[in-house]
Amino acid sequence: MRTIILFLVLTSLLTAQQQELTVVHWNDFHSQNLPYQVKSRNRATNTDTTFMVGGSATLASYLKKHTASPNTLLLNCGDDFQGSPISAITKGRSQMELMALLKPHAMQLGNHEFDYGREVLASYFPSAPFPILSANIVDTKTNTTFGAPYLIKNVNGISIAVIGLMSPELMTLSLPDNVKGLEIRDPAAAVNALVPELKSKKVDMIVALSHMGVDEDSLLAVRCPDLDLIIGGHSHTPLFRPKKVNGIIIAQAGSRGRWIGKIALTVDVAKDTILSSNGELIECRTADIAPDTAVAAKVAQLESLAAAELSEVIGELKTDWKKDGRGESNIGNWIADALRTYAKADVGVQNSGGIRKEMLAGPIAVRDLWEISPFGNTLVTFTVTGAVLRSMVQHQLTINDDFCQVSGMKIVYRTVNGARLLHNLKVNNQLVKDEAVYTIATNNYVAAQAKKYFGLDLAPEKVKQYTVTDREVLIAAVRAQKVISSVVEGRIKETEE
Repeated sequence: MRTIILFLVLTSLLTAQQQELTVVHWNDFHSQNLPYQVKSRNRATNTDTTFMVGGSATLASYLKKHTASPNTLLLNCGDDFQGSPISAITKGRSQMELMALLKPHAMQLGNHEFDYGREVLASYFPSAPFPILSANIVDTKTNTTFGAPYLIKNVNGISIAVIGLMSPELMTLSLPDNVKGLEIRDPAAAVNALVPELKSKKVDMIVALSHMGVDEDSLLAVRCPDLDLIIGGHSHTPLFRPKKVNGIIIAQAGSRGRWIGKIALTVDVAKDTILSSNGELIECRTADIAPDTAVAAKVAQLESLAAAELSEVIGELKTDWKKDGRGESNIGNWIADALRTYAKADVGVQNSGGIRKEMLAGPIAVRDLWEISPFGNTLVTFTVTGAVLRSMVQHQLTINDDFCQVSGMKIVYRTVNGARLLHNLKVNNQLVKDEAVYTIATNNYVAAQAKKYFGLDLAPEKVKQYTVTDREVLIAAVRAQKVISSVVEGRIKETEE
């Protein structure tokens, strides 16, 4: 009898030390407040199926369904701003109002939260009904973090520390004026510096809420062994099953509200360890759930600010527009053509990262151009010699994830020991001459980040500023062309020699 009683007591103690936790998360929503159509290919039948996903009201219903248990932690990993006309018109206020209805326990800032300037962003902090985090963005005047460095929250008897982390590339991902007076610090160093403080507060788990991308998250896991979980964003990666690096769980839920992430954990609060985990992505199909009425009403109110103008159909797309951050794309060709034509330049350049939306063939509405080019960047031109242009293109050939799309220019490269080297370069179908002068049209963000994109120190006084935005140029181009069919033409290709 004593043995049985002792067994029952031990079993009860062990059970008490093991607590259940569910973490639900989303990232990179990019103000996709309305549902949108996606295409999925059935490889067995080689057929495509289209269906609707996302939108704030649909997202809200999925979040509500999967956070019904009180043992749930709800996290948003940033880049909720930018991507729709309403976000631009309201300078992100629309997204703060919607997030207040979604009620995350914490939000990590993304780089696009800074698109309307740090002052505008900071003005939203006092009224936000949730903590806004970032442990490695520092105000250089006050030497304090821009946002809270961490949150400690108790869920089902588990004390959880959530540390916010921003991409180390913030300064090159934003216009310089938008992040003036801020400094980005090493994320791993920020985490490791906080660990003693958090352990002194007896936390059971340390979670990094990271807007750095899945590759950077993997490096973070190696450098920060005290982390238990990394909830990520920025790279728009749908990790259908979380990955593990250095024993640390890493999760990310794609982008634009197509999926939410859900991870079921069993935590030993005595040993401060995760005993088991099971993660998944849940697709937010509109057909499978009723939209949240309160969120739908808020979206309708916001959309009414410019609904008639945005809904105007101004053209027809005959071919799907597809993006490619590593090479030539048909939508990139069209945009670069439009910039070059408007400015009457020799060359047009569009950064792939600035193309925010792909599009299926069909009617083109004004809204589509806002969503493709939401930033409100302005058109600029500058001139360079042929020799400098060669150097710029060679620098471009070393970039792997935000390669620029071009117009008026043909780039032929060869690969040597894995490196892409410029073979020949033509502008207007003529080989570039070193002493000739060429005019380049692009947007003001690319010009401001010329060092990043071209290895070029471009003085501001050398840049001619236009008052027209790149989006206005694109809208005018669709109105003029009416019917658009875009193809990949071989503007950037490897030599066959």
